[in-house]
Amino acid sequence: MKTIKYLLGALLLMQIFAGGVFAEKVIFVHGMSLIESNESCQDQTDCENYWDQIPDGIDHVFVGYDGRRNPFASASTAGSVRLLEMLNKYCRTDQDQSCRIVAESLGGFTTAGTIAMYNQTGLYNILYSTQIVSAEGGSEIANLGDTAIEILKFVFALGDNQVAAAIEQSRDAIDSLVTSSARGLFDHNRNNGTAFYHVAARKSIWIAEPFLPGEDDTLVAFHSACAYRTTGAFNVCMGQKIRTCSWCFWQRKKWISPWEGHQMHPEVSNDGVDLMHSGVHNITAYHLL
Repeated sequence: MKTIKYLLGALLLMQIFAGGVFAEKVIFVHGMSLIESNESCQDQTDCENYWDQIPDGIDHVFVGYDGRRNPFASASTAGSVRLLEMLNKYCRTDQDQSCRIVAESLGGFTTAGTIAMYNQTGLYNILYSTQIVSAEGGSEIANLGDTAIEILKFVFALGDNQVAAAIEQSRDAIDSLVTSSARGLFDHNRNNGTAFYHVAARKSIWIAEPFLPGEDDTLVAFHSACAYRTTGAFNVCMGQKIRTCSWCFWQRKKWISPWEGHQMHPEVSNDGVDLMHSGVHNITAYHLL
């Protein structure tokens, strides 16, 4: 009798496993690419230089797009276009499909905008998106224009012979992350039923710190990585009183909250993690819930 009970229990667990957390397709969306496009990685599960560490045992696929360009440009290799291709293939509500997204940096901006603009009818069943060091709210580094390349060169250890190519090839992506542009492109409160779980980082270095308000990860400040409704000098995620004008010392502090449907990843505190921007996306514990 005990043996039968154990077998029945094992079968039940197998059914739950097959139909539960690990049954959905997991779609990975990389960040900015300074030198070369990752468009050949579209709909692949293994692609060189795309994403080094993936959790074991998940049914996943990559969005292969040109991360040097504005992800919302009218181009066949643009991030939003390529993400929509994967949503149409793996996430259709009318085909009883569901999926989850793991996005980093520029990919977080791409994912949030695509969901806000193109899932208003609930066509896609996207359970949630993990937003790792998301640039959804833009970056003050991008506001610097060509100077941003010098900072990116330092952060990503680019050689001098690569800088000219990076400026020429990546300017579109950098311009798309100007804070006013990124925040004004779409309604960030329109999550259309998808939950967003954020992983923010707080380890900065001297070359970027003067340009980024509050806590930052060298490329993205907390106002962006924590999905705040406005720019500002935040040092915790998910709600804080600040002065929206940094030099207006007479101004009363206002409570600022994140956009609708945006919350902290359960494995990460509101203080963020003590890592730089490029050191977070390969920690598999942060990929899924």
